[in-house]
Amino acid sequence: MSGASSPGPIRGRRSDLRLRVVSSMVMVPAAAATVFAGGPAFQLAVLLICALMAWEWGSLVADRSRRTLACGLVFAVSATALAWMLLRGPYEGVAAAVTGALCVIVAGRFGKLPRAPWLAVAIISIAMPAIALLWLRHSVPLGLETVVWALATVILTDIGAYVAGRTIGGPKLLPKVSPSKTWAGLFGGMAAAVTGALVATAFVEGANPWVLAPLGALLAVVAQIGDLMESAVKRFFRVKDSGHLIPGHGGVLDRVDGQIAVLPLVALAVHVSGQSMLSW
Repeated sequence: MSGASSPGPIRGRRSDLRLRVVSSMVMVPAAAATVFAGGPAFQLAVLLICALMAWEWGSLVADRSRRTLACGLVFAVSATALAWMLLRGPYEGVAAAVTGALCVIVAGRFGKLPRAPWLAVAIISIAMPAIALLWLRHSVPLGLETVVWALATVILTDIGAYVAGRTIGGPKLLPKVSPSKTWAGLFGGMAAAVTGALVATAFVEGANPWVLAPLGALLAVVAQIGDLMESAVKRFFRVKDSGHLIPGHGGVLDRVDGQIAVLPLVALAVHVSGQSMLSW
């Protein structure tokens, strides 16, 4: 009996990997096209992703009867913050997001808003990386290169962690939060991110590999912290995936959890230093 049942999990893993590859072959070129296009196309793409994230957050937080209210509120506040950012600047966009999140918490205390603190978390987790992404792409020297490197670092981290975790296995990273993540996956993700950073130095004039390589490793750790935080949220709400939109990957939040953590940090580092991290 045991021998007959063993191929099932193997076929399941192969099927899951096949779905991941096919989905990535659709998503990555589409995302790359909008990033390189910039302008209104890029802004609309970011807004669409924000809408999908808002829907998944609302589906996690609220029951079916209040899901539309929760999703609509999260998206409305996040979209308003993005609009303020585009019209006035990043400070105003961040202020709008924080103010909106605080207003939601206050409204939850005096009204019938479902799980208002979680809705506030949703607003911040959507608005902050979106503001960072738009600001980096259009307002920073080497903005396109910085965005491509940041996004690619998280993607490579996911790939490296997945491959190393599946092939090497070993001790679990935080089994109570995410039973599938291993220390091998963490180091595999860091190695992939460092490799990506070294490749980037070949395409960006003036990029220092001795600086960019450790930065890549650091961002890989941050990306996996973001992944673990999203896993903790899903465990709290007792769901396996944030959604089912992307075959083999789950929901949108499952794919951008690392970006949620990495993009604001990159934007903050660029803002404080006054130059792209690729120029450090």
